[in-house]
Amino acid sequence: MKAKPPDILTDTIVRRPRLTGTEPCTRTEAKVQFFHASYDTRRPEVQAALRACRRCPLNAECNIWALARPEQVSDGIFGGTTPRQRLTQRRQLVDRCGDEAAVENVLRRAYQQAVHRRTRNTNP
Repeated sequence: MKAKPPDILTDTIVRRPRLTGTEPCTRTEAKVQFFHASYDTRRPEVQAALRACRRCPLNAECNIWALARPEQVSDGIFGGTTPRQRLTQRRQLVDRCGDEAAVENVLRRAYQQAVHRRTRNTNP
């Protein structure tokens, strides 16, 4: 039996948020685009994507997931942030935590808290 090649999208720090199909990024009829040639936040199409993303109930989880995977999500708007904003957030985390292991722990805890907050708010 052949060994299965490693899946580069395997989530080792936090899992990808479970999408329901109602999120702005999953609606095929939506006019909002989440991938652009430029992520200048003054551009109307980037502002529209950021607004749509920030209204999503999975916003916090998606942002944390993207922060945990900078090499795979270096493009696109995720969790209401542009690539540059995520890079800044990631650098601040590394500066504050000191090393990658500590960053991973912070992201895991933050993700668990975001899931808990969302599920508590949607299941009163």
